[in-house]
Amino acid sequence: MTNENDYQNEYYEHDTARYSYENEHEYEHEHEHDNGYHYDYEYDDPQYGYPRDNHNHNHNHNRKHKLSISESAPRDLSLLPAFATGALSIQTLSPDSFLLRTEQIDGFPDVSAHTASDIFAGSTVLFVPAASVLSAYDVKYELSSYITVEQVQDRLLEIDFRPDPAQQKKRNLMWKQFFLVLKLLAEHQKGTDSPWYPYLASLPRYFSNGPSMTPFCYNCIPSYLTELCQRERATMNQLLLLKPLAENLPDEWLDDETRGNADLWKWAYQIVLTRAVSSSHDGDDDDDEHGDLRLVPLADMINHSHEPNVEILHDDYGNVHVQTLRDVPADSPLCRSYGNPADPSRLLARYGFFDEDYPWSFCKLLPPNHVSDELLDLGYDPGRLLFDKNTGEISEEVWDVLLYLALGDGDACDDDGGATQRRFYEAHVRGDYEEKARIHGEWYAHTLAALAEHVEKVLGELEVLEEKGIYGGRVAGEDHPRLPLILRHNRYVRETFLAVKDRFFKEDEQEEEE
Repeated sequence: MTNENDYQNEYYEHDTARYSYENEHEYEHEHEHDNGYHYDYEYDDPQYGYPRDNHNHNHNHNRKHKLSISESAPRDLSLLPAFATGALSIQTLSPDSFLLRTEQIDGFPDVSAHTASDIFAGSTVLFVPAASVLSAYDVKYELSSYITVEQVQDRLLEIDFRPDPAQQKKRNLMWKQFFLVLKLLAEHQKGTDSPWYPYLASLPRYFSNGPSMTPFCYNCIPSYLTELCQRERATMNQLLLLKPLAENLPDEWLDDETRGNADLWKWAYQIVLTRAVSSSHDGDDDDDEHGDLRLVPLADMINHSHEPNVEILHDDYGNVHVQTLRDVPADSPLCRSYGNPADPSRLLARYGFFDEDYPWSFCKLLPPNHVSDELLDLGYDPGRLLFDKNTGEISEEVWDVLLYLALGDGDACDDDGGATQRRFYEAHVRGDYEEKARIHGEWYAHTLAALAEHVEKVLGELEVLEEKGIYGGRVAGEDHPRLPLILRHNRYVRETFLAVKDRFFKEDEQEEEE
């Protein structure tokens, strides 16, 4: 076990970014009605929301006021009602069918959409016209005289020249993200002179996803989550390397101050990463290769659920419809799917949350080298390699992958292992489940041993990380606001693996105790 001095040395070595946050404050409640909208706001004191008599003070000055992007800066939703119904012409099903509420999560405000009325399945609860959507395609056309998609793609190729399809898919997404980032930077530069200022003021400044993690955070997260967070951070850094292309823009778009503000670029990228949606589908935008990428005001306030009750649809004219998937009773949150809930680490790395209510979770089984085509055929996918947190049950794909890997381990198996591995794979491909079951039975002891080794390895890592997190929170918890989320994630994974251990290895533990 690591001693406290080791933790202290590691803490001071890696704690390079320190933040200070004040304690939670009680809410004030105010209800606003405006042209069919009902916004159920819950405001904090002036630390988290502008003083009541100053909501519109920025627009009364001749001098434009730029939005603060400090992590502790307030999210001001007070300007949204008039902005949405006036400038944006957004429509809702009824006055109380779309509400915005704010709650504190780990000391920071989180905004979500709710309904106060019963809504039938197939109803359009929110309609956002095309002119009120920030579109990567529109920005691309607007800037075509200064920056082209080809220039962005060429620069991305220089940054990462790997020609594989996955990288090409990533580049097709990143050029859209880049143009949306430029649009946000341009509107931020205008301050209160921007017609989009009320929308920008409502957006978050604090993030808890992979790109926002501090060195201390990385010392408290398990290896799989670390890999995902580093990947997200690397993608952000690649996009920041596109900054020289912005020098082609006139100062009316981006001046030198904006071009050189790295924190502002990161904030704009985080907004696009966590809130932009694809026009071709509703869900994980990594799957989008051909559609537009859009920021949709109000629709981006709809949070995630593994049981979504709405979806975001885009018509041929660029309009956006938020439509109910089923009957939604009054006083329910409006939720859509952000991605696979069975991969909580991926949701946390991308968006800064995970689905704590979903029982199935990716088993964190990582091949020693790479994911081969054979493993993919056997079902290697975070959405299919699952442990059940409540029962310890294991999906069929986990058994298949464990056996395949065990048969390929020359140290664990005899010379027959490689030949059996080939027979097992071929039986799977041709759908010979009887042969697969026979091989599973013959090699069950090896598979179970591989499962035990994997479970103990993950639990051991989580135990060390728990001690690090608790010590870091005790020493300087206020400096690490992401720590509570990280600890919740780690404990969720730990509970899942303990359930598996209890289901399959409880008798072994009892025998050892005796």
